[in-house]
Amino acid sequence: MEDLAQRYADQAVRSVFLYTREAHPGENYRHHTSMDDKRAVARAFKEHSNIKREILLDDLIGSAHRTYGTLPNMTWIMGRGGFIHYKSSWTGVADVEDA
Repeated sequence: MEDLAQRYADQAVRSVFLYTREAHPGENYRHHTSMDDKRAVARAFKEHSNIKREILLDDLIGSAHRTYGTLPNMTWIMGRGGFIHYKSSWTGVADVEDA
């Protein structure tokens, strides 16, 4: 997704990473107990994963995650005003690019 985000950046396409919750707390990162904790883990994750996109943090109760779907690796393409152009239950770079 990083390459795809870079490729479309000059076309006014903004690609962000929504950090919801740890799918497997304790495996790599522990369960978040505060937003400060979550922010620190997101920074470490960004460095470790070499993610260049902006990372947005969901709240601790997962409001955005529940609003947009609770699957762990979804993709949404939205236009201005929240118009939904594309939704996928699992992120596939080729599928996202085709959309």
